[in-house]
Amino acid sequence: MTDDRKHRPGSGAEGWEKHNLSQLRHFRSLTLRQKMEAVEGMADVVRRFEEMRRKGGFTTAARKAEPPAVAADREAREPTTEYNRETDGKKSQD
Repeated sequence: MTDDRKHRPGSGAEGWEKHNLSQLRHFRSLTLRQKMEAVEGMADVVRRFEEMRRKGGFTTAARKAEPPAVAADREAREPTTEYNRETDGKKSQD
């Protein structure tokens, strides 16, 4: 069985490139206010994900499969970063 996806025009890397360019064109067409609102919305999503991760409600499938002791050890070693509006969007270490 052959993989026809490699040979179709507009699929694969070429399709992603077109999609990325269309997204950049769209963002470029926005007003400054619309761009700021979009960036603020993205920051809200990041903060929500960080909150979910702190509460244990946002884990990867691999971590769900780990024994609790392994997962706890991994979380103890991994530094967490949080978005801080007061530092102009720079990440700060906890």
